[in-house]
Amino acid sequence: MMKTNFKTTLMAMVAMCASATTAMAQNATDPKTWAWDFPQGLSIKAEAGQEALTCQMHYFELVEEGEGLLKKTMIWYDATIVEPGAEKTSIDNYGTPIEVPNALIIPLDKNGKAKKGDILLTHDKYHRMIRAIVVDAANPAEPMVCCIDDYDSWPNNPESEEIAKKQQGEQLKAGSFNVLKKDTFMPGAQVAYEQGGEKKFGKIVQVSGDKLLVSVFANRLECVSKSDCTLLPLTPKIKVGDTVSCISTDEYEPGYKVVKVDLEHGHVWVQYEGSTRTYCFGIFDVMK
Repeated sequence: MMKTNFKTTLMAMVAMCASATTAMAQNATDPKTWAWDFPQGLSIKAEAGQEALTCQMHYFELVEEGEGLLKKTMIWYDATIVEPGAEKTSIDNYGTPIEVPNALIIPLDKNGKAKKGDILLTHDKYHRMIRAIVVDAANPAEPMVCCIDDYDSWPNNPESEEIAKKQQGEQLKAGSFNVLKKDTFMPGAQVAYEQGGEKKFGKIVQVSGDKLLVSVFANRLECVSKSDCTLLPLTPKIKVGDTVSCISTDEYEPGYKVVKVDLEHGHVWVQYEGSTRTYCFGIFDVMK
């Protein structure tokens, strides 16, 4: 009788464990709580009071409303870490701490220093995540930078007087940026990959083994394989007269000709073949 009870109890426990495992697996792929084949409990190095980049507002609202996360806009802003966690980290959301999966948090180097020409992952004065190029590093901890993302549109006319003002840049605060490393898959780096016969683009936000979590068109997140991606160089070898591909909606579109290059400030001017209309792009929006 005791053997029967023990066997029955053991079978019940196994069934409960199997049920719990199934529930966890379903939760891991539930688009309402986590929509990507990427570890949300990623290990990150962070401490209380450290500045970070995250999409906490959109993440929290979408999960609360049960709308799902797949193919939803997830704009990244700067925030302050309240308490780091093994899988989720508490972020200050306008005075209210909220927990966000570590995969959606990019801690910024509190002791970061930059030199002229470095490409940085940082945020602008509107708190939006951007990439920027250092144009003056007299103060390495608080460099002057020019934004190279499309949040800060430069004049399409390469002779515009406004360009000189843009070239002066804006000063960053200490502890508000990470320096991107050459030939390294890391948050802030730009990649290109094939999808449906088109050359797509993505800004890396996290890396785990061969998996990349990238921000794509319309600030949506996707998980792609590192092995399927081409890492764009921090200092592209682009010159006047080159034929290049430029970002158009959600892909790199071929057929553009370079008419002016200003790599010092991170911008390139191009014309589409057969057209005399000029467009200005940041260096990550142009691929040779």
